[in-house]
Amino acid sequence: MMDYRELKCPPSLRLSLQQESDAADLFALVQLEKERLSRHLSWPQLINDVNDTLANIRHNRADFAEGRSAVYVLRWDEELAGILSYNTINDKQAEIGYWLAARHEGRGVMSTAVAALMDWYAAADRLDTFIIRCGVSNRASNRLAQRLGFEFDYRQVRAEKIGDCYVDHNVYRRQYPKP
Repeated sequence: MMDYRELKCPPSLRLSLQQESDAADLFALVQLEKERLSRHLSWPQLINDVNDTLANIRHNRADFAEGRSAVYVLRWDEELAGILSYNTINDKQAEIGYWLAARHEGRGVMSTAVAALMDWYAAADRLDTFIIRCGVSNRASNRLAQRLGFEFDYRQVRAEKIGDCYVDHNVYRRQYPKP
């Protein structure tokens, strides 16, 4: 059985399963990035105290133990840079979610991390189908999916409410060939 708690990709990338000890640093980064993240994500407005982050981590770890999801802290050159996750895992299919601090954008950090995470699980035959859902207006996320070889599957109308507006999602899919 493969240990999915940490993936190191030298020289710069490290993905680690969230730990309770990450709560304060994650909370601080979300607060720093809250306005920017809230343009495309609904949850940042719900994070108002470090205990909100801690509760989230505990929930995510319980879901990981049950095989329902996997949420990783993304570090680049040992600096906390964001989160990369399998928001849901069903059979051999996972839905990918992510966010990245502004100072790390535009350098290929998230593309590198998403590719490494998919390769890690696919190589062990744990997953073979990956889905990315992103707001139609979230150009960076749409480009990331396309750059990584995801194919457009469909547009989900009114997929998510962010603030007072409903957002349509583009849904992308990538299938790994069977080993």
